[in-house]
Amino acid sequence: MNSSLTKKILFDYFDGKHTSIQYKMIEEWLKTNENQELFYQYLDEWESQNPQYFLDTEHGFDKIKLNINNSINKGQNREFSEERKNRGFSIKWIGVAAAILVFVWIGWTEISKPAKMSYENLVQNTKDETGEIYEKENTTSFPMLLTLPDESSVILQPQSRISYSPKQYNKTKREVILSGEAFFEVHKNPEIPFFVYANELITKVLGTSFTIKTNPSETEVIVKTGRVEVIMQNDINKDEKINGKTLEGFILCANEQVKINQNGEKIENPIVVKQDELLQPIQKLSFDFDEAPATEIIEVIKNAYHTEISYNKEKLANCKLTAHLSDEPLIEKIKLICIALDATYEEIDNNFVIKSNGCK
Repeated sequence: MNSSLTKKILFDYFDGKHTSIQYKMIEEWLKTNENQELFYQYLDEWESQNPQYFLDTEHGFDKIKLNINNSINKGQNREFSEERKNRGFSIKWIGVAAAILVFVWIGWTEISKPAKMSYENLVQNTKDETGEIYEKENTTSFPMLLTLPDESSVILQPQSRISYSPKQYNKTKREVILSGEAFFEVHKNPEIPFFVYANELITKVLGTSFTIKTNPSETEVIVKTGRVEVIMQNDINKDEKINGKTLEGFILCANEQVKINQNGEKIENPIVVKQDELLQPIQKLSFDFDEAPATEIIEVIKNAYHTEISYNKEKLANCKLTAHLSDEPLIEKIKLICIALDATYEEIDNNFVIKSNGCK
């Protein structure tokens, strides 16, 4: 090999940085078969060190066009040199095309992705569609009881919010929007499904009890009783699942929990949870009573729902009840107790007064 022809000169040539003198040197040097083999070895080494795509595609095109024009002007005639240069140019053109396709694909993927859902987005969409919105926020440090228009119960945790459209609620669907954490006991009505929209997750039930919790990183659902369907906002069959009268698809059963990451594209596999390990007292209670004092039952319900229930303790002192109240909303529980006691009740702002003549 010519002592003046170094690996660096060949690498400059492969990179399109050679001078006209160096080009003549390489051309003379390639007349030797031994040098041609070495040329291939250096080319392979250079290609492995220089992945052939350009992040600056405009600069890459200009550079390739310049090299092509220079080659034409210099009148390169050697068949071997033409073959190797064309190979190098083809690789570069393919690299540039691949880079463009990658950039276009990334751009299209980002553009075509549905916008991330948030509580604010969902509330605004409902307001735009119905012209109104009702919102309740728990600004206290204690759980708050809410009763929805269909008499479903919601225990809203501190710093949580819930919204719905009073005009549309309980017509063809019962829909609420949640930010934070809440426990739901849904009045059973298979003809009018109940939905909770919480960021990227939609929860659909026909009548059961469950907890939903949202935070900036994830959303989780914990089922206490019955069956719950969970649907992702990006589900291509979302509308079909929402409009159906039955529960289909991804179903959770009692004592199952599921979580989704806000950046995720699908729902994780459910896990089994133990109710005695959950934080909210109402998540652990079965509300099954066997010959229990009525006053004891009422006190359990008061504490579970964080509400006030007034009654005459003396008149109910001898009353005992056997009741399996399970996942019934609070008002339904009160009604069933009053039927058993031959009593009546009044409700004022989620506070109750039970009136009874007592038991013999």
